[in-house]
Formats: sequence, structure tokens, C-alpha cells
Amino acid sequence: MKRLDACLKLLLPRALETQVIDCLLQHPRWVGPFITRHVEGHGDPESMESAEEQVRGRAARVEIEILMDGGHVAELLQELRAELPSRAVVWWLSPVLEAGSLI
Repeated sequence: MKRLDACLKLLLPRALETQVIDCLLQHPRWVGPFITRHVEGHGDPESMESAEEQVRGRAARVEIEILMDGGHVAELLQELRAELPSRAVVWWLSPVLEAGSLI
């Protein structure tokens, strides 16, 4: 069983969603279970790509939360940077104190 002691969160433009998910799925040794959801990004006018986003004051984004072994985070980020170098993709890392199922 994989050690799941870190949660890597990615925030990216919806146009990159398929590419990022494909990259994650290519690395099952590093990547544990993950979820995606469509969200609205606020607070960074320079990252708003369309005129509509600039008028609305928010940007359409995809949030991906990945449970993983913290020892593989640097490798995964390096791979993502190599495949998708973009200032529009931001990330942060949080510790996971416990994880499991109800069975």
C-alpha cells in the first residue's frame, strides 16, 4: 500500500486539464488517488486570460487534489514542469495526517 502523507494541490486553466490528468495517469508509482473539480479563481488579474474573465473578476480553473507519498512530490513537479511549463499552473503542498477507508 502506498504511503499517502502529502496532498499536492494544482490550480490550472481548464484548457490544460486533459494534459495534466494524462501526465498524472502516466505516473501511478508517484500519484495516489486524486480528484478534479471546476472552480473559479480570484485575486490575480494578470492570470485572467479572456476579456470575460477580466470583466467578471474571476477565472475558470480546474483544481486537482492528489494524495501521494511526499517523497515523490519533487519528481512529479519536475515532470509537470518539463511537460507543461506554464505560469498559469500553480501548486501548493499540505501534509496529510491520516488517510484511509471506512472498511
